[in-house]
Amino acid sequence: MSENNEVLSIDSAAVVESSLVAFGAGMSLQSRNDAKNAYLFATLATNKLFDPTTQGEAWFNQFLKVMQDCGWVTAHRTYEKETTSGQSIKLSNVVVKAVQAAAAAAVPGAPAVAVLGDLARKAIGGLPESDQAFSLFKRNVNQKTAAVVGVASCIETADGEVVMALGAIQRRACAHDVDVLFFDWDSASSETYKGTAALSFNKVIYDRLRSRIEQQLGDRALSKILDYEI
Repeated sequence: MSENNEVLSIDSAAVVESSLVAFGAGMSLQSRNDAKNAYLFATLATNKLFDPTTQGEAWFNQFLKVMQDCGWVTAHRTYEKETTSGQSIKLSNVVVKAVQAAAAAAVPGAPAVAVLGDLARKAIGGLPESDQAFSLFKRNVNQKTAAVVGVASCIETADGEVVMALGAIQRRACAHDVDVLFFDWDSASSETYKGTAALSFNKVIYDRLRSRIEQQLGDRALSKILDYEI
């Protein structure tokens, strides 16, 4: 498959399985597609090995390992139980803070952290505005008894480095609360764990794997990924 190095001047986002991946203006279409496909490939491969209901940290570690095999080198990671006061918390607030924490490790400097955090916020805010994207997200989450809901922000730096700041929330998902998964939920109803990761894209590694990953994903890439405006 030939590369598309067209640089896009707009922000965008995509549903990728049970996660959202946001892209900042200035990234090429090829880099955006590579990120989405690697993220989906890593998610599907990890789902075959670990159950996030009972093996959340092992799931997250394996996901990062597969991402690294695809050229997304992990520069920083954390995984911990989310603690909060009160009975109701907003997943959107938790995951945006997780992205900002990862961003601080990926691209030191307040401006970049702000940009990556804002992309995560826009991806979450824009999801309900797209009926197709929101329906796909709900369908992907509803297929499981546990959800690893991730939000990742990607930018290309002035030096040409593509970086990703990722926040992932692992919790049991009930069908009745998927509609409000990114808004309020009763924190007493299930334990919630939070992972963060900062990744840097080694394009040379992925170039050697692109065709094979795209072939293995096949129609699943079409059924699990959907772009939307933010």
